Amino acid sequence: MIIKILTTLLLLILMNSCSKSQKSENNQTAEDKNSTSVKSEKIDSKKRDSVDKNNSKEIAIKKSILTIKTVNGKEIHIDEAEGGLTFQEYKDKNVFVIFFGYRCPPCLQEIPHLISLMNKKYSDLEVIAIEVQGLNREQLKGFVEDKGINYTVALGRENNSVINYIASRARWQGSIPFFISFNKKGEVKFVHIGALSEKNLEAIYRSKD
Repeated sequence: MIIKILTTLLLLILMNSCSKSQKSENNQTAEDKNSTSVKSEKIDSKKRDSVDKNNSKEIAIKKSILTIKTVNGKEIHIDEAEGGLTFQEYKDKNVFVIFFGYRCPPCLQEIPHLISLMNKKYSDLEVIAIEVQGLNREQLKGFVEDKGINYTVALGRENNSVINYIASRARWQGSIPFFISFNKKGEVKFVHIGALSEKNLEAIYRSKD
């Protein structure tokens, strides 16, 4: 019985995501339509530094600045924060960070939902999507224009340090789309693998605090 349950859960994850290195397209459904739940996890920051258990003094978290370079040439500066990350250009905003691929069927299905969410023009919401399947700058610009993407997009090959940093803290294994929601304090609120519907994206935004 346990084996059957584990097998079913594994199949659901595989049906709802793809590898960042996946080369072939397929006709599988990108999203489990019957699922409205979102996996909530905290990025594990405890392993970042070893702390002497006998030291009763509070230890300040070391600030580590990273930079996301967008496909349009802008830069977004990131600071390490307790329980997550803060984005200097997006202070007092909720930020969705997504790793996606141009050949990934679930990623392609999620894009219109993100566009629709951004069309609602929430003043305290930003989306940063990083393409991780290898498009170059000109190809990614064309992709953004073709899909009518209205949120921030960045090139994976120009942002390896950011990808590696987030991957190490979130224990990302390469499945996409990979979604992280940060609240206004920079705290991680949700981590999810697989495509999200507009309804779920809206729910995540509204449960930001």
